[in-house]
Amino acid sequence: MARLLDAIEAGDGEVRGLAFADEEVAGEWLGHVDFEGCTFEDCDLSGCTLDRASFEGCELRACDLSNATLSTSFWRMSTVSDCRLTGCDLHEAIMRQSTFEGCALPYANLTDAKLDQVTLRDCDMHEATLSNVRAKRLRLEGCDLTRAELFGTKLAGVDLSSCEIAALRVSDTFRELRGAKVGIDQAPDLIGLLGVKLS
Repeated sequence: MARLLDAIEAGDGEVRGLAFADEEVAGEWLGHVDFEGCTFEDCDLSGCTLDRASFEGCELRACDLSNATLSTSFWRMSTVSDCRLTGCDLHEAIMRQSTFEGCALPYANLTDAKLDQVTLRDCDMHEATLSNVRAKRLRLEGCDLTRAELFGTKLAGVDLSSCEIAALRVSDTFRELRGAKVGIDQAPDLIGLLGVKLS
């Protein structure tokens, strides 16, 4: 297995086709790194700074990216599974044709992110900030969006019927939810946003 810090230095910020496992680089400043075709397994990247990093065709499994800074990062055709991204800063990230599955994203910040053909499946996103996200062909399946902040994010065409949507934080006009698909069992949650109580 390659060592992450050595690979970044040797490749002058370009790392291709390498596998990393059990790395512990918590709190490190890794800078702008371009990863292509790399795999990460059981790596501790918590608190790392990877702003403007790119992940092209990469796979991350059971990694810890809690409180990592990945602002303005680029993700394409990548898979992130069973990873912790609690409090992760992903604002202004660009994600295309990528999947997040079984991940913990509570308190994550995706403000102003651009998501195209992104799937979030069975992810804990309670109290995540998803304001002003520009989403195309976004799929949310079985996600916990309790108290998530969605100001300015249009969810028209997005199926929320399998998600937990209690106490969503949206604008007074609820324009973010126009055109979204919800289940009949979620009606009480939506009525709660209006301040109406069912008797």
